[in-house]
Amino acid sequence: MKKQSVWSCLLALTLVAVLSLTGCGSGNTSTAPTDAKSGQTASAQEQYPKLEIKLSHVAAENTPKGQSALKFKEIVESQSGGNIQVKVFPSGQLYGDNDEIEALQANNVQIIVPSAAKLSGFDKTFEIFDLPFMFKDEESLRKFEDGEGGSKLLAKLESVGMKGLSFWPNGFKHITNNKVEIKKPEDLKGLKIRTHGGQIINEVYDVMGAASTKIAFNEVYQALQLRTVDGQENSLVNIDTQKYEEVQSYLTLTNHARSEYVVVANKQWWDGLDAKTQSLLTDAMQEATKVGRDLVEKMELDSLEKIKSNGKMKVSELTDQEREAFMKAVQPVFDKWAAEMDPEVIAKAKEANS
Repeated sequence: MKKQSVWSCLLALTLVAVLSLTGCGSGNTSTAPTDAKSGQTASAQEQYPKLEIKLSHVAAENTPKGQSALKFKEIVESQSGGNIQVKVFPSGQLYGDNDEIEALQANNVQIIVPSAAKLSGFDKTFEIFDLPFMFKDEESLRKFEDGEGGSKLLAKLESVGMKGLSFWPNGFKHITNNKVEIKKPEDLKGLKIRTHGGQIINEVYDVMGAASTKIAFNEVYQALQLRTVDGQENSLVNIDTQKYEEVQSYLTLTNHARSEYVVVANKQWWDGLDAKTQSLLTDAMQEATKVGRDLVEKMELDSLEKIKSNGKMKVSELTDQEREAFMKAVQPVFDKWAAEMDPEVIAKAKEANS
């Protein structure tokens, strides 16, 4: 009886050892199921909440801003295993220039991408990109945006219920019109020019004898067609993709200002996200910004070549002397409004040009 008991114990121990080895596997590792579409493990996907993000902007999908928005959507949805869905509404489909900020503050949309100047009602420094000839080229602009100056500017939105996430490029601005070739400041006298609004840009045209009027971006083509205004200012990509050559006769490459975009989120919504989700959105935003930057210079050049080859608008390129005349004409506007902005941000912008 005692011998049988010993054999029974040995058999039981053997079975336990076999079962343990079977459970652990030969490499003593276990693998969670992997989602074939996202490449993430099921447990990784479960770490992201089910979430829908509405991203609204007013530009066409084939612009740098439009492509940046789509890249953000792609990365977020892929990395979250589809748990987070980003619905992108381009071309003012959801909200236009005049109501997108109010919609964001009400959390009817979670992310918008307005022109920086549209945020100047909260802090005048957001019109820094409208200061005439503030940034000399793409390199100096990016140095400012990625540095302390850009961070300090974005942080100004925190007190008004918004979270600044990034700056997206829109190219330098140029002037089109349907009446006269513009080669010197005096050529603008008597023209009515559409702008995105703001006191600085209004005064830029005032000192050159032109009138400026604010019109929503998605209404500009019709305003030009109906001769409500004589001309407008915009990036080459927007001039091209909005087909302004159909209703304008002259384009002058002034590079006088930068119509930069600011990516803005509803702060209360953002603060309610868990840290992992915030990290994912932040990383995706950085990649989306890079896409826009890589595209903007190429697309600006491509748009200029397309406009020239179509031959519908006469393209005027300023000489160094002609550009200097424009800079001299608007210097009083620069000096006046730079003094109204955060001196630390202005100093950082000037440093970026050096």
